[in-house]
Amino acid sequence: MLNKTHFFKTTLFLSLAIGSLACQNDNPVDPMPSDAASVSAARLGSEIDSPNFPQVHKLTKHGQATLSYDNDGRLLKVITPARGGLAIETDYTYSPGKIRAFTHQGKVKLRDESFMLDASGRCKESAEVITVVNNNVPLTYLREWKYDYNQKGQLWHFQNKNSCVGGYGYMYNADGDVTSAGEITGIGNSIVTNIGYTPAGGDPIMNDKYPLNVIGVNEHDAYLRIFGKPGKHLVTLVTKPGSLDGDYYNYTLDADGYVTQRKQYKLIGSSLVDTKSYAYVTANIGMPF
Repeated sequence: MLNKTHFFKTTLFLSLAIGSLACQNDNPVDPMPSDAASVSAARLGSEIDSPNFPQVHKLTKHGQATLSYDNDGRLLKVITPARGGLAIETDYTYSPGKIRAFTHQGKVKLRDESFMLDASGRCKESAEVITVVNNNVPLTYLREWKYDYNQKGQLWHFQNKNSCVGGYGYMYNADGDVTSAGEITGIGNSIVTNIGYTPAGGDPIMNDKYPLNVIGVNEHDAYLRIFGKPGKHLVTLVTKPGSLDGDYYNYTLDADGYVTQRKQYKLIGSSLVDTKSYAYVTANIGMPF
C-alpha cells in the first residue's frame, strides 16, 4: 500500500502558454529528405556479431497485443485480439518524412493516421481519419494535429489544428521527466494530471526503459517513438489536483532493466486495476531483426 503521496506544483504558465498557442496558424508541412542515409548508417557494422556489441530491444508483446518489425527494426504491425470478433490490426508503412498507421478489423476501417516528421525524425504534424459505425452506418471524420518541442527536444504540447480544444501540454523536471500533462479544454484552461517517479517504501527511482509513449500521445500511437526526447525514469504515481485518489504502478524488470510486467493500483484502497506483461526481441545494432 502506498504510504507517501507525491504532488507536483503546476503553474498558471502551463494553461496560459497552451491556450495562447492553441489557435495560431500553422505552416504547411515540408517533406523530410530521404532517409536513405540514415538507413545506410544503421547498417554499418552489420558484419559484427559480438556478445559485447550494443543491442536493440524491440517490444513484441504488450498485454494481448503482438508487435512485429522489418529487418531495419521498424514497426510493421500490431495485432490485438478482440473478444468475440476479428482481431484489431494496425499496419505501418513508411515513406520519406512520413509514417502511416492504418487500423482495421477485418475489412472494416477503424482509423487511418499519418505522421509527418521533421529532419530529426520527430512528429511535427499528423492527420487522422476515424471511422465510427452507428446503426451499421459508417461515419468518418478528420482531425489534424500540430506538435511543438522545446529547446531540449522534449514535447512541449500538441494541439488540434482546427480547434482551441483538444491536445496536451507538458512540464518537465531537471531530469527531463514529465511532471504534469495538461489536457487542453479551452483557451487558458486545462485539466492537469501530475506524474511522480519515486516508488513507495523508499525504493530507489528506476531508470526508464518503458516502451510506450507518455500520457496523451498514446491516443495517437502508443508505440512509435517519434514524439520527442524520452524521460529518464519510470512513472510510479499519477494524480489530479484536488483529488485524493489516483493510480500508482509497480514494475518487474529483466536483467537488462526492461519492464516485463507492470501492475496498476488505485491509490485509495490499493486495489489492483490492471496487469500488463511485456516481451522483447533483441538484436545487435546494425543486425537484421
